[in-house]
Amino acid sequence: MLASFVYMGIGLYAPSLALSSVTSLPIWGSVVLMGLICSFYITIGGVKAVVYADVVQTLLMFVGVLVVTVLCCYQLGGLTNVWTIAEQGGRIQFFNMDPSPFVRHTFWSTQVLGAYMALSMVGFNQPQFQRLVSVKTLSLSQSLCTLFTVGLFIVWGVFYLSGLVAYAVYRDCDPFTSGRIAKADQIMPYLVTDKLNHLPGISGLFVAAVYGGVLRPCEAM
Repeated sequence: MLASFVYMGIGLYAPSLALSSVTSLPIWGSVVLMGLICSFYITIGGVKAVVYADVVQTLLMFVGVLVVTVLCCYQLGGLTNVWTIAEQGGRIQFFNMDPSPFVRHTFWSTQVLGAYMALSMVGFNQPQFQRLVSVKTLSLSQSLCTLFTVGLFIVWGVFYLSGLVAYAVYRDCDPFTSGRIAKADQIMPYLVTDKLNHLPGISGLFVAAVYGGVLRPCEAM
């Protein structure tokens, strides 16, 4: 429960940073606005509102990131080119067996932290536990855990691919080091406004995807 409250502060900040990159709304205004909207529809609709909102927000989150990733892949010449660029830049390392704890990503660190994160999300996470105990039977709850795990792999796969796409687009000119963005966390919103702004509705879809991802855990509190 304490970890969930700590996460709320980080979770509200991330989409606010994204929104400030594509609109003139300040970060503090976005945080307040999200908190008010989330509190309002939960107070009015209760648990049913949380469940239905979860479905819509998850779809928005997945579809938004997927559309941005697919469009950028198309501009770069396809997924094969994106993967090749990432390999040439040393971004694809599945079996880095370096035992040093000072290396950022190794096979050992990703396995240990990945297992911890997966177990905490499925077994100990307060919002997840709240949803699992609200179903009618234990067997249904177990089936939902399995379905959730499969869906999680798909969603994470798309998110990781979006990171490779961002690297492929800006491999020769980092927007952060060149001063075009103030923080490294703004890379994806900047990618949308820089490369896809000519397409109507894409910026709004991406912002909706970011908000959908952060409101899900916040509303469960």
